[in-house]
Amino acid sequence: MYQITVNIFKITYRSLSLLFILHFLIVGFGTEKAFSQETTSFSQTVKDHTTLGVNIRLRDEYWNTFEKRGTDTDASYNFFLIRARAFADFTWEKFRLHILVQGVKAFDFPRNGAFGPGPLYYNASDQKTAPGNFQFVEAFLQYNDPIGFYFKGGRIPIKDGAEVLYKNKPKLNWIINKRLSERLIGTWDWTNIGRRFDGVSTGYHNPTFDFNVFGSWVTFGGFDFDDGYWKDLDNVVVVGGSVTLKEGVLLKNTQLKLFNYFYFDDRDVAQSFAGDSLEINNIGVSAVGAYPAGPGEIDLMLWLSFQFGNFGDRNQKAAAFITEAGYQFTAMPWKPWFRAGIAYASGDGDPDDSDNGTFFNMVPTNHKFYGSADTTAFSNIVDTYFQFLLSPHKRVNFAVDGHLFWLASDDEVWIGGSGPFNDALFGYAFRNPVEGNDIEKDLGGEIDLSVNIVALEFLSFQIGYSHFFGGDGVGVVFDKKDDLDWFYAQSVINF
Repeated sequence: MYQITVNIFKITYRSLSLLFILHFLIVGFGTEKAFSQETTSFSQTVKDHTTLGVNIRLRDEYWNTFEKRGTDTDASYNFFLIRARAFADFTWEKFRLHILVQGVKAFDFPRNGAFGPGPLYYNASDQKTAPGNFQFVEAFLQYNDPIGFYFKGGRIPIKDGAEVLYKNKPKLNWIINKRLSERLIGTWDWTNIGRRFDGVSTGYHNPTFDFNVFGSWVTFGGFDFDDGYWKDLDNVVVVGGSVTLKEGVLLKNTQLKLFNYFYFDDRDVAQSFAGDSLEINNIGVSAVGAYPAGPGEIDLMLWLSFQFGNFGDRNQKAAAFITEAGYQFTAMPWKPWFRAGIAYASGDGDPDDSDNGTFFNMVPTNHKFYGSADTTAFSNIVDTYFQFLLSPHKRVNFAVDGHLFWLASDDEVWIGGSGPFNDALFGYAFRNPVEGNDIEKDLGGEIDLSVNIVALEFLSFQIGYSHFFGGDGVGVVFDKKDDLDWFYAQSVINF
């Protein structure tokens, strides 16, 4: 409890101190100067078409992780992350030029962490315990035509599933943003670096449907402080498209989507792991809805996908589905919201044949879905889960998430990760049992607790705790310690 209190105090102190310094600088640089009438007019024109903003995130994380016998590792460690982003938007009629940069810094990464993000950050950042860098996150030109055509090209964010949002449907937007988007392609912004894509996204929309296509290379990012965003991964490409039938077209308060995404990975590490390049096609459908019912609202989310192509020198034949449902008592105090679901991603039932039956997760943002401790990818997994959300105040939100995990196939190992973030690692960890043990299907369960407090319009705090109860499936891999604890305290400043 003492350590938690100290962490919260540190983040609060650092947030407010940094806010004071930034406010001082803005006031100082904002002092009026004497301009000629022509210069003033030009400056006003530029100002009218320019939007600037800053986002600063400070986070302290404490980990007490899984551990293997016979290894000289630290199961417990603590580190601190800083990320400051600044953006500029220059808008003129149908065009928008957007630039986003970030400065990142970390302190106290473990040199020999047993598990979790600590050793990933440390090893991906040239084995530095306190790396830092300046990075160009986004730089793109956007065009929107009144008749419906749109285009975005350059360094862009891509979030599969989030192509269409609605002005007057907050519940539907919540389901799309929080539960549908980034299942296979995402910006992975929970990590201190994130992920972006160098390419193009274009399409056409009208009141009935949205048609979108994209193609891009994937950048370095994720845990890599040194090279993140400074170059693209060697021949890792995502290409795809979707057709979205908008809310109300076929069913009121319901959105339907058909999508197809292609993943290509020709890196040396991929060829070494899989025997050849990865060429995986992913076709699927999704449906989201939110419907008034009694004293509240029912929400639904369905997602189904099939994969084919080549996983190295084997034929890819895999499938996955997700189904969720919830009910929120919107007329009650605190607006209690109960949700539950199941996510299934196939595993390989026969590793010795010519087919690969393990669903491939591509380049997602898994932190949003399969337990906040990020132990599990959406591959060879069955995840049954619930969510309970409360809003005791418009500025305060509580959430409790619970998960039970099983392997979809006990002929395939437990898999973790969120896709490639440099050229040295494949991007997914295949966790084999220690010698003398067999694969066990029961991985165990996880409970996640979190609270979000909007203290001021520009300042918010988040506190979270997760515990993973390891089952036999974890115990055969981490035979010294098969449970995990994670605590974080975070503050975010926006202006």
